[in-house]
Amino acid sequence: MSTDSPATGCPASERTVSVIVPVYNAISHLTATVDSILSQTYPHLEVILVDDGSTDGSGALCDDLGAADSRVRVIHQPNGGIGAAQNAGLDAATGGFITFCDNDDLMSPHLVDRLLSALVEADADMSCCRWWNVGASGARAALARHRDDPPGDIVVFDDAARSYQNVFSVGLRRLRGEELKYFSEANWGKLYRASLFQGLRFPEGRFAQDVAIAMDLYERIRRVASRSDRLYFWLQRGDSVSHSLRSAAYYHDIVRAHARSFEKALALGVLPARAFYGLTALRYERRSVGSPSEAETYRSDRVLVRSLRARLNIIQRVRCFGLLALRRVEVFVYDRTIHRRQ
Repeated sequence: MSTDSPATGCPASERTVSVIVPVYNAISHLTATVDSILSQTYPHLEVILVDDGSTDGSGALCDDLGAADSRVRVIHQPNGGIGAAQNAGLDAATGGFITFCDNDDLMSPHLVDRLLSALVEADADMSCCRWWNVGASGARAALARHRDDPPGDIVVFDDAARSYQNVFSVGLRRLRGEELKYFSEANWGKLYRASLFQGLRFPEGRFAQDVAIAMDLYERIRRVASRSDRLYFWLQRGDSVSHSLRSAAYYHDIVRAHARSFEKALALGVLPARAFYGLTALRYERRSVGSPSEAETYRSDRVLVRSLRARLNIIQRVRCFGLLALRRVEVFVYDRTIHRRQ
């Protein structure tokens, strides 16, 4: 089977790929997102738009998109946050495979086909690709330029939980030739066997719902097929949530999510390097405290972080602090370049 052919080795009942799109107040960009999904070269799609209590007309737009293409299904629900929307999509999905797309991002037309082919050929549980960081104003032009880029390399590996925790420094992974072993907790740009989510759902009402279940999900994965192709277009917007001022509650959630990831990693015998770095959100929580209750929550989180770090031996601490320092430099550069794109 070539990398660009449908996954004909799959049973007919499992060939459908369910694409879950949480939608909240996305009326200005949702059509472009859905168009990029429906333009996939892989034909067996189920696109699930979950209108999570939008107030800007996005719900009606979802209905219009569903009426225009039978592959689109629409779910309307009261606003519950991205975790609740993702869970609604998972509950409704009928495909043998699952992928996610943010409501303001774009997909290469080859994303599903190539990820599915890589997953099936490697007998993997998850496949993933690289992505483009693009400013929102130039996203469609970038998609047009790269829509027919040729297939890239594929690396197959196991121990997804270890790769997630330890392969995250840009400099080190490139130096070691491990670029394709890098992936984050973000659910976009990945294709999963639907069975991975049996009995597993995102915590609702959380900011860091993906971090909260990352180690549970990656513990279940036997094998990963990672592609060098850049098939997902992650749009950077100056007015997006990722660019806005965060609250103490937000950073508290980040700390607690990474604390759980830290404990899970230790239980699996994995160095919790990424979680160790994630726990540094504690300093931003401290700066954001604005009430006595938030101050008390911060003090509790500080005790938790100290207790977790105390569980590491001296070698583990040195490794974690070294990766933390390196990653801070990389984030500093990223925040002043790519993250400011419009």
